[in-house]
Amino acid sequence: MFLKLLSYPRSLLGVILLPIHTALCATAIIIANILFNNRKLEDHIVEFWTRNCCRMFGVKVVTKGLENRPPGGFLYVFNHTSFFDIFAMNGWLGSFRFGAKIELFKIPVFGAGMRRAGILPIARERREEVFKVYQAAEARIKAGERFALAPEGTRQKTETLGNFKSGPFIFAINAKAPIVPVIVKGAAAIMPKGNIIPNWGVWSRTITLEVLPAVDATAYTIEQRPQLQERVRQMMLPYFKGDDF
Repeated sequence: MFLKLLSYPRSLLGVILLPIHTALCATAIIIANILFNNRKLEDHIVEFWTRNCCRMFGVKVVTKGLENRPPGGFLYVFNHTSFFDIFAMNGWLGSFRFGAKIELFKIPVFGAGMRRAGILPIARERREEVFKVYQAAEARIKAGERFALAPEGTRQKTETLGNFKSGPFIFAINAKAPIVPVIVKGAAAIMPKGNIIPNWGVWSRTITLEVLPAVDATAYTIEQRPQLQERVRQMMLPYFKGDDF
């Protein structure tokens, strides 16, 4: 009961500190990119930012299956229910870049930091623009960069696996990149879609990131994209059954 009472001012303080912390880290990325253009330095800033975003709300992160990540460039696909999916993955799954909805790039400082960091701008209602972004990123993934996309296209309101969009799978096939599914458990309860105060009335919660075996997208043609998409979905679907999710 005592920790529950403490969680209320802690969460309110976190809501105040998070945008300040985010603006400072975004500024640091902009400066680091302009002065040094050093990917490892930018990765350290992103990790520092996202880990602290979790810590300030009492969020712990557990990882499983890290050995399933192949060497070189690949594409993470993950179930998306909360902003804390992003924080947890960026903080604990190593160097990669997300695809983010293009509206976030309009936020002062934060948007500039995202562009400097190499985040992919996704205009969800403009399919042709999205595929141009993916096409431009193909050379980056072939050069060894790693990316993460939510195949559901948007955050889900419930802890179920939504329908998949075709874009991430077309991207993986064209880039000849392995697909690495990630199951995110526990993020939805921290900050469900529509909520503005994380972990309200709860002192601590845990997010589990489970990395599944990679799927070789080079074995599929564009015409076989539906089969690849369904294979990945069927790999992820069993984790959403039962009471432990």
